[in-house]
Amino acid sequence: MSRNTLFELDERLALCASFVRQDSKLVDVGTDHAFLPVKLAAEGKILSAVASDVRTGPLKNAESNIRLYGVEDRVRAVLSDGLDNISPDLADDIVIAGMGGELIAKIIKRTQWLYDGSKRLILQPMTRMESLRLFLYQNGFCIEQEKACVSGRKHYSVMLCRYDGIIRECSKKIQYIGSLGDDDSEEAAGYINMIKTKLKRKIDGLEKSGRRDEAAYFRSVIEETEGKSEAEK
Repeated sequence: MSRNTLFELDERLALCASFVRQDSKLVDVGTDHAFLPVKLAAEGKILSAVASDVRTGPLKNAESNIRLYGVEDRVRAVLSDGLDNISPDLADDIVIAGMGGELIAKIIKRTQWLYDGSKRLILQPMTRMESLRLFLYQNGFCIEQEKACVSGRKHYSVMLCRYDGIIRECSKKIQYIGSLGDDDSEEAAGYINMIKTKLKRKIDGLEKSGRRDEAAYFRSVIEETEGKSEAEK
């Protein structure tokens, strides 16, 4: 039992934690300070955890927190590029958070043991979310749930995914806002508004540089996210 008062996770990591199953084996990729696995282990939610990072500096921070909160028997730090050095028998739920969507896609693509359908992926991309959703749909992963949150005045989305082998068509709406268009929460509305604001800025820049075809494409993305029919456009 830890001798230290347990910290609280910020809203972004707390949302990731909410998708982790009771009594699961957790892998936290890009763990940094290992806040997520340490918190869940100290609370008794998980059986074990691997806190992995590609850099030695963050891994030392992780090891320090693992010792500080007395969870050495359940959490271990591993130097790994993505999931390259992680054994599949140590993973039920895999959190990949705080990195770009394209990098997350690359990690998933090269980790073949994620393709047996028994593992759950909890993904929180910081950028290029649309690229990640497209990759998932085109490579047989279903997005079972998606929720949004606000942390430090920034909007984030967290996806719960699993491989089922079904290749799906990915609409522009799914690419850019996932299933959040069906979520009436304030967090989802804030996330969608953030995406639309970014797209509008992109459109303005494209139009000013004379790239009207590209601007028209992103205008159609906004129209899809708003659920407009062809007759309304």
